[in-house]
Amino acid sequence: MAFRPLQHDSGKITSLPLVASAAIVKGNALVDSSGYYTNAAAGENTDIHYVALATVTASATDGATFVQAIRTKGVTFEADTLADTVRTQVGTDVDLGAAGNLDTSATTDGIFHIENIVGALS
Repeated sequence: MAFRPLQHDSGKITSLPLVASAAIVKGNALVDSSGYYTNAAAGENTDIHYVALATVTASATDGATFVQAIRTKGVTFEADTLADTVRTQVGTDVDLGAAGNLDTSATTDGIFHIENIVGALS
């Protein structure tokens, strides 16, 4: 799982309608797409409000399939990265590398704040 919630309060879990044929993986960051939800893209420059809590493949109809998700506001996450992290990245703001990881070398949008480094990628 790419984004793993480390702590959260009750009331943060919700059910979101998906866009047609979306392939959602547990831990992926989700974004709104015309009232339905789908995987966030690399370099997504909007706030990430939800993370998927299940792997789901949506039907061919918008909104016919739902995924359980956790609201990101007020939740600390442990996240995968595209490359090994270094201690000097603590305190920096980085971008989304793809729906399931962070690009610590990209800081244009600064959507995620690095609070701590857990370990090497490999």
